[in-house]
Amino acid sequence: MKINMRRVETRLANFTIWALVIYVPAETYVSMPYGLLNPYYLVDVVAMALLFWGALHSRRARPHLAPGILAAGWAWTSANGWRATVDRTADLRNGPMPDYGTVEIGVVGAATAIAIACLILALFLMLRAANARAGITD
Repeated sequence: MKINMRRVETRLANFTIWALVIYVPAETYVSMPYGLLNPYYLVDVVAMALLFWGALHSRRARPHLAPGILAAGWAWTSANGWRATVDRTADLRNGPMPDYGTVEIGVVGAATAIAIACLILALFLMLRAANARAGITD
Protein backbone atom coordinates (compact mmCIF):
# COMPACT_ATOMS: atom_id res chain seq x y z
CA MET A 1 0.00 0.00 0.00
CA LYS A 2 1.46 3.33 -1.06
CA ILE A 3 0.98 6.24 1.33
CA ASN A 4 0.00 9.57 -0.20
CA MET A 5 2.54 11.98 1.32
CA ARG A 6 0.56 15.04 0.18
CA ARG A 7 -2.43 13.76 2.16
CA VAL A 8 -0.23 13.15 5.22
CA GLU A 9 1.19 16.67 4.97
CA THR A 10 -2.29 18.17 4.59
CA ARG A 11 -3.41 16.35 7.72
CA LEU A 12 -0.37 17.63 9.60
CA ALA A 13 -1.11 21.19 8.40
CA ASN A 14 -4.76 20.85 9.45
CA PHE A 15 -3.74 19.42 12.83
CA THR A 16 -1.37 22.36 13.24
CA ILE A 17 -4.20 24.84 12.68
CA TRP A 18 -6.36 23.03 15.26
CA ALA A 19 -3.44 22.92 17.69
CA LEU A 20 -3.07 26.69 17.29
CA VAL A 21 -6.77 27.14 18.09
CA ILE A 22 -5.96 25.68 21.52
CA TYR A 23 -2.35 26.85 21.93
CA VAL A 24 -2.76 30.57 21.19
CA PRO A 25 -5.58 31.40 23.63
CA ALA A 26 -4.38 28.99 26.32
CA GLU A 27 -0.80 30.26 26.29
CA THR A 28 -1.96 33.87 26.12
CA TYR A 29 -4.26 33.34 29.11
CA VAL A 30 -1.65 31.69 31.33
CA SER A 31 0.98 34.24 30.30
CA MET A 32 -1.24 37.28 30.95
CA PRO A 33 -0.25 37.69 34.63
CA TYR A 34 3.43 37.95 33.62
CA GLY A 35 2.76 40.33 30.73
CA LEU A 36 2.66 39.64 27.03
CA LEU A 37 6.10 41.19 26.57
CA ASN A 38 7.59 38.55 28.86
CA PRO A 39 10.46 36.80 27.00
CA TYR A 40 8.93 33.36 27.63
CA TYR A 41 5.69 34.42 25.98
CA LEU A 42 7.54 36.06 23.08
CA VAL A 43 9.24 32.72 22.39
CA ASP A 44 5.75 31.21 22.17
CA VAL A 45 4.68 33.96 19.78
CA VAL A 46 7.53 33.02 17.44
CA ALA A 47 6.41 29.37 17.64
CA MET A 48 2.80 30.34 16.93
CA ALA A 49 3.83 32.46 13.94
CA LEU A 50 6.05 29.73 12.47
CA LEU A 51 3.35 27.09 12.92
CA PHE A 52 0.70 29.30 11.31
CA TRP A 53 2.97 30.30 8.42
CA GLY A 54 4.07 26.69 7.92
CA ALA A 55 0.51 25.36 7.89
CA LEU A 56 -0.62 27.99 5.38
CA HIS A 57 2.45 27.50 3.18
CA SER A 58 1.97 23.74 3.22
CA ARG A 59 -1.69 23.96 2.24
CA ARG A 60 -0.98 26.43 -0.58
CA ALA A 61 1.82 24.34 -2.06
CA ARG A 62 -0.50 21.67 -3.41
CA PRO A 63 0.06 19.37 -5.18
CA HIS A 64 3.72 19.56 -4.12
CA LEU A 65 5.14 18.79 -0.70
CA ALA A 66 6.34 21.85 1.22
CA PRO A 67 6.82 20.84 4.87
CA GLY A 68 9.97 22.90 5.59
CA ILE A 69 8.43 25.88 7.39
CA LEU A 70 6.02 23.55 9.19
CA ALA A 71 9.02 21.52 10.39
CA ALA A 72 10.71 24.72 11.58
CA GLY A 73 7.59 25.64 13.54
CA TRP A 74 7.34 22.25 15.19
CA ALA A 75 11.09 22.28 15.91
CA TRP A 76 10.82 25.67 17.64
CA THR A 77 7.72 24.52 19.53
CA SER A 78 9.39 21.25 20.56
CA ALA A 79 12.50 22.98 21.85
CA ASN A 80 10.44 25.51 23.79
CA GLY A 81 8.23 22.74 25.16
CA TRP A 82 11.26 20.72 26.19
CA ARG A 83 12.62 23.74 28.08
CA ALA A 84 9.26 24.36 29.73
CA THR A 85 8.89 20.71 30.74
CA VAL A 86 12.37 20.58 32.25
CA ASP A 87 11.79 23.87 34.11
CA ARG A 88 8.55 22.59 35.61
CA THR A 89 10.00 19.26 36.68
CA ALA A 90 12.89 21.16 38.32
CA ASP A 91 10.34 23.35 40.10
CA LEU A 92 8.56 20.23 41.30
CA ARG A 93 11.82 18.89 42.76
CA ASN A 94 13.21 22.14 44.13
CA GLY A 95 10.16 24.38 44.53
CA PRO A 96 8.21 26.47 44.06
CA MET A 97 5.32 24.44 42.71
CA PRO A 98 4.27 25.48 39.16
CA ASP A 99 1.32 27.89 39.05
CA TYR A 100 -1.18 25.18 38.09
CA GLY A 101 0.43 22.35 40.07
CA THR A 102 1.15 18.89 38.78
CA VAL A 103 -1.59 19.21 36.14
CA GLU A 104 0.55 21.89 34.48
CA ILE A 105 3.52 19.54 34.32
CA GLY A 106 1.38 16.82 32.73
CA VAL A 107 -0.18 19.15 30.16
CA VAL A 108 3.15 20.74 29.22
CA GLY A 109 4.84 17.33 29.01
CA ALA A 110 2.06 15.88 26.83
CA ALA A 111 2.07 18.93 24.55
CA THR A 112 5.84 18.61 24.20
CA ALA A 113 5.53 14.93 23.26
CA ILE A 114 2.91 15.80 20.63
CA ALA A 115 5.13 18.59 19.26
CA ILE A 116 8.09 16.20 18.99
CA ALA A 117 5.92 13.64 17.17
CA CYS A 118 4.77 16.35 14.73
CA LEU A 119 8.39 17.42 14.22
CA ILE A 120 9.42 13.85 13.40
CA LEU A 121 6.58 13.58 10.89
CA ALA A 122 7.46 16.93 9.31
CA LEU A 123 11.13 15.91 9.01
CA PHE A 124 10.07 12.64 7.38
CA LEU A 125 7.97 14.64 4.91
CA MET A 126 10.94 16.92 4.19
CA LEU A 127 13.07 13.87 3.39
CA ARG A 128 10.38 12.48 1.09
CA ALA A 129 10.02 15.86 -0.65
CA ALA A 130 13.79 16.10 -1.19
CA ASN A 131 13.86 12.55 -2.55
CA ALA A 132 10.97 13.33 -4.91
CA ARG A 133 12.79 16.42 -6.26
CA ALA A 134 15.92 14.34 -6.78
CA GLY A 135 13.95 11.61 -8.56
CA ILE A 136 14.65 9.02 -5.86
CA THR A 137 11.82 6.54 -5.36
CA ASP A 138 11.38 3.84 -2.75
